[in-house]
Amino acid sequence: MNDILLLPMTSIYPNPNQPRKDFDKEKLNELAASIRQYGVLEPIVVTPRADRYMIIAGERRYRASQLAALETIPCIVREAADTLVEELALLENIQREDLNVIEIALAYKSLIDRGWTKEELASKMGFQQTWRIDEKIALLHLSEEHRALVVAGTLSNAQAQELARLSHAKQNIVRERILAGTLTTYNKLRAFVDGLILTENQSNLFALETVTDEERQAMDRTDTLLKTIERLITEAEPSNVKKAAYHAAITAERIDLIIQHLMKLRKLALSGEAIKQAATAENLCSECAAELGTAQ
Repeated sequence: MNDILLLPMTSIYPNPNQPRKDFDKEKLNELAASIRQYGVLEPIVVTPRADRYMIIAGERRYRASQLAALETIPCIVREAADTLVEELALLENIQREDLNVIEIALAYKSLIDRGWTKEELASKMGFQQTWRIDEKIALLHLSEEHRALVVAGTLSNAQAQELARLSHAKQNIVRERILAGTLTTYNKLRAFVDGLILTENQSNLFALETVTDEERQAMDRTDTLLKTIERLITEAEPSNVKKAAYHAAITAERIDLIIQHLMKLRKLALSGEAIKQAATAENLCSECAAELGTAQ
C-alpha cells in the first residue's frame, strides 16, 4: 500500500541494522526547526513488525520530528522482508550521500554476510568491478582510532587504504609519519607501507623445513638486516634525517635505488624463491642497510 498515513510517533522505531550510525546534531536541530514551522514535507517509509512499525527510510526525519515534539508523522507503509529493508536503507543512504566510508564498508560487509555475492552487490551499487566493494570492506581492517580519523577527514581515502594493509601497531607508525608530514606523496606512502609489510611478514616467509644450514644462516643474517632497515625507517627523526641528508652524499637517485632494492626483495620473497636465493636477498638487504645508514 502506498497511501500516506499519519502514525503515532510511539508506534515507530528505527531499523536496528540501519547502516547510518552518525547523525549530525546541528543539522538535526536545523531540520527540527524547519519541521516545527512547515511540518514533515516528505513521508518516511515504514514496514509492519508485530504491533509496531520499523523505519525503512527516513530515520533522520523521524529523529528530527522527535526533537520537534511531534505526536504523529506521515508514513508510507510497505510490506518488506528484513533483507529488503536492509537493501532499501543502504540504497537510500548512499543515494543521499548520508553514509561515511566506514558506514558504507560495514553495510557492504553486512550484506555479504547475509549471502550477497560481491558481483550482486557491485551490480546493485552500479559498479562494473567488484574491487570497488573490496576496497571499501578493506577499511574495516583499520583500528577504531584510525576509523575515526577517516570519518573526521584527518586521513584521506588513499591513506586509509594503505594503513588498512597493516597490523594495528604498524598503522600507528604510518599515521605518525603522515601527520608529521614526512609521507607527502602516495608513492612515498606506498613504498613505506610495502617496506613495513615486508619486515612484518618476513619471519614467516622462511618457515620451510627443506633448508640447509647454510641457507638458514643466510636467512638469519637477512632477518637481522631487515630489522635494521625497519629500525632505521621507523625510528629516525625527520629533522635528523634532513640534517644527515644535507651533509651526506644522499640523493633522490640513491633513495630510489633503496626503494628498488626493497621491491626486488619483496617480489623475491612473495614469489616463494627466497629460500633458494637467500644469498641474493642478503645482498639486497646489505645494500639497503648501507644506503639507509648513510642517510642517518
